[in-house]
Amino acid sequence: MRIAFLGKGGAGKTTTSSGFIQYLAKRFPFVVAVDADLNAHLQSALNLKGETKQLGLHFDEVTDYLKGSRSDVGDRPMIGTTPPAVGSNFITAKANDPFIEKYALKDGNIALLTVGTYQQEDVGGSCYHEKLKSLAGIFHHMLDTQSDLVVADTTAGTDNVATSLSFAYDINVFVLEPTEKSTQVFLDFEEIAPQFADRTYVVGNKVDGDEDAEYIKERVGADKYLGSIPFSRNLKRFEQGEEEAILDFQKEQEATFDNILALWQEKASQRDWTTYLERLRKAFKWDCERWYSDYYKADLLSGMDQAFTYEQALKDKGLTVKEKALV
Repeated sequence: MRIAFLGKGGAGKTTTSSGFIQYLAKRFPFVVAVDADLNAHLQSALNLKGETKQLGLHFDEVTDYLKGSRSDVGDRPMIGTTPPAVGSNFITAKANDPFIEKYALKDGNIALLTVGTYQQEDVGGSCYHEKLKSLAGIFHHMLDTQSDLVVADTTAGTDNVATSLSFAYDINVFVLEPTEKSTQVFLDFEEIAPQFADRTYVVGNKVDGDEDAEYIKERVGADKYLGSIPFSRNLKRFEQGEEEAILDFQKEQEATFDNILALWQEKASQRDWTTYLERLRKAFKWDCERWYSDYYKADLLSGMDQAFTYEQALKDKGLTVKEKALV
């Protein structure tokens, strides 16, 4: 199962996603956390110790791994939207997965994959979407089931719709403050990407009473509202150095996180791998025709494996399409 947290910059997206990851880690054996935000603060929010490997700096290395023994691409380069094929290396959201072992920072039962931020050489000549290519390739080669937990802290605003990551998640959760500007980000997303409306929901953050919650519901629709995270003195105490205060803050979040988990399980059970592959192939065709085939002076579309299915890949891995959900 995959979930993305989105929202306006400063709304509390990273704080909320890290709280949800910790909530899951207390209840389940293993959680894959993904920092897909250029500010890359998820490690510190989770208080994980160790060094991360920035996936955005290792695109060629990542795609070489994903390529595996597939023969259809030949010596042509893979891009972030290159669909898998028979012979591809796949990733599972398991603690002993070779890719997770190599590229994730593991601390306890949390494994953190980090896209990374800009480097000095990127100044004036780079776009964060270039770094997100690695993550796109990873998600499109990930064989996760309903017993797996993958939580992503994404880029701010509506930027997520501009890449193939837009359809990579079972559910999107916008973290909204009770303000016009914050709620407008969600409304903009729904207008730009109405095809994802049925998997996109909202939590209120920094909510100070029922009036704030009602304001958000009126703006986005009560049916989209999964709960409130309070404007909390406990969080401020934690950020001022009182480490035990985070436990009190986590208790304040539990009811909302219970709602998110229940809905996430429901939506993940409805994932349609066939539709996912159709969207990926469409995105790959669009990328090749608009840019990449010309850039690489090669027809990246020709000869691609059209017989591949995710369902067969899952079966080959000994996984079932509808593996028993978490309870």
